[in-house]
Amino acid sequence: MIVTISMLKEKYHNYANPLDKVKRDADRGILFRLTKGICETEKSTSPCLLASSIISPSYLSFDWALSYYGLILEKVVSITSATLGNRKNKTFENYFGRYEYIDIPAKAFPEGLTYLESGEYIVKIATKEKAICDSLCKWRVVRSMKELKELLFVDKRIDEDEFATCDFKLMKRLASLYSKTNLKLLIKLIGKEYENE
Repeated sequence: MIVTISMLKEKYHNYANPLDKVKRDADRGILFRLTKGICETEKSTSPCLLASSIISPSYLSFDWALSYYGLILEKVVSITSATLGNRKNKTFENYFGRYEYIDIPAKAFPEGLTYLESGEYIVKIATKEKAICDSLCKWRVVRSMKELKELLFVDKRIDEDEFATCDFKLMKRLASLYSKTNLKLLIKLIGKEYENE
């Protein structure tokens, strides 16, 4: 369960120094610090379920989501999330792993999301179409559909068969929200090679 320092201070209000009790619990492996002021009580909690508690608003996306959907086969080291309004990328490391947060345009942020649920945890995750768009927003800029295909299927090794199962109507709608060269090329690529299949 995710708990804040305020909740713990209330829980331990009978102690002479509640914060000392919190520190002792952390030292004994009863509490696990996620970031300043926030802890997790269960060491077996899946790391992805904690990402949105470290920075909010955020949702799982980029490489972590691409891997989750089977679009890339490589093992992903960091839990990657999209954020809003931070202006620069942020990284956190704690007991559960490495967490990376990358800003995306405000207009695109609330669209194309779904949920992962496990017990009492509910976290937002990009649909696979949104994870591709978010990633293309941050990957190196390409100048042609040929370069875009190389970026997707050669450089980033996205599985072409899995990519072909995407909802391309949704992907085009999402891509139009970014005002980025890569996403404009993605719309053209979909129109040329995928919409008539």
